[in-house]
Amino acid sequence: MPCTVSFRARILRKQAKLPRYMVVAPEHVRGHTASFSASVSLNGSAPFERTIHPWGKSSDVFFFNLSEPQCKKAGVDTNDECLVTITTDD
Repeated sequence: MPCTVSFRARILRKQAKLPRYMVVAPEHVRGHTASFSASVSLNGSAPFERTIHPWGKSSDVFFFNLSEPQCKKAGVDTNDECLVTITTDD
């Protein structure tokens, strides 16, 4: 049965040549300890597939990368805060 969670988060980028990414707090990915596939939507845009990864380095947060086309379709850019919806099959 699909599981859906929505929350607000900021689109981040460490350097212009690196991909954008979003940090996912542990309460939004309960039960996950490793990377997993999910359908992601930003601000209600068409969903797209992403792999959500543990941050590692003794941190309990997760993250996923965003491509330029995904950001453009959702009308968002680096440092924008948006509504994130993640749907998994578990």
